[in-house]
Amino acid sequence: MWKVLVLKWDSLILSLVSIIYGVQLLLYPDILQSYKVYRLIDGMFDQKLISLTFVILGLMKLLGVVLNKKVLKRFSLTTLSFLWMVFAISFLISPPANTVWIFSLAMALLAFGIALKEG
Repeated sequence: MWKVLVLKWDSLILSLVSIIYGVQLLLYPDILQSYKVYRLIDGMFDQKLISLTFVILGLMKLLGVVLNKKVLKRFSLTTLSFLWMVFAISFLISPPANTVWIFSLAMALLAFGIALKEG
């Protein structure tokens, strides 16, 4: 188990942060409705659906790593990469000026790096 933690720490971080992010949006739906930065996202996605998508994809990635299931890892990684990049771009172009897009971009780049390493 220690070897998996060391070799797959980046995948585990991507999984856990995605799950926590999704749970946070699920527990506090007013984040998507109230914060100006989330206006674009709120207009594109149903708040429960996007929250559950992060949680489910994070869990899928986590299961893929633990069970060493390549299909599960690839699907969740590809979808998480896309989702985090959509968030990064929407936060970048949403007023007011903010730094949230940097976090989302970092998550997308982490996912891309994992894809390169696992590819």
